[in-house]
Amino acid sequence: MAFFIPEDNSVINKGAQFVQMMCLSWGGIGVQLCIVAAFRASGNMLNAMIIALLSQCVVQFPAAYILSNHTLLGDQGIWYSFAITNITIALIAFAWFMRGAWKKTRLTKEDKHIVQVTRETLIEEGTR
Repeated sequence: MAFFIPEDNSVINKGAQFVQMMCLSWGGIGVQLCIVAAFRASGNMLNAMIIALLSQCVVQFPAAYILSNHTLLGDQGIWYSFAITNITIALIAFAWFMRGAWKKTRLTKEDKHIVQVTRETLIEEGTR
């Protein structure tokens, strides 16, 4: 932190507190980014968007407000909200990913056609 503003000890201390708080949740950021990338790559853009909205609007903003205004943490509550959000959203994204519904998305018309032909064949053969 001293690299950016070497003369201001209060900025250095606050920055150090932020880095210490965030280091607890960097694994959560990694999990979240990987899962969102998998959703996007599989054509499930809606899932990725919902995770982003949950992250900011449902978890982080309310947590930052509550922790900074209604607890003894004060402005440190904002830093805690980052860590809470990263871990919470990583768990939600992981659970969503493990459900596996994202695997059923078909990206091209050819993929959709193959699925339709397979269904019709299974029905005709009586195996379905």
